[in-house]
Amino acid sequence: MDEWARLMGGKTFITDLGADRTVTVEDVEQVLGRYAVWSPLKGQDGHTIVEVGSDLTALMGRYNIPSERVCAVQTAG
Repeated sequence: MDEWARLMGGKTFITDLGADRTVTVEDVEQVLGRYAVWSPLKGQDGHTIVEVGSDLTALMGRYNIPSERVCAVQTAG
């Protein structure tokens, strides 16, 4: 955890969930983006999601996030 705090503490970053997901709300199918932008909480430890989308380049540009702060989520297979 210390390494994570050193790398991402107080910084905005993106997680790559690996694939777009779909959800059906009131019989309407919607695409949930595969990338989540995390922003540090003000006045406390931790982060919160501020945007989810499918266009990584656009999200990186909008939030000024370098590729070093784009993290792929890995799951046990």
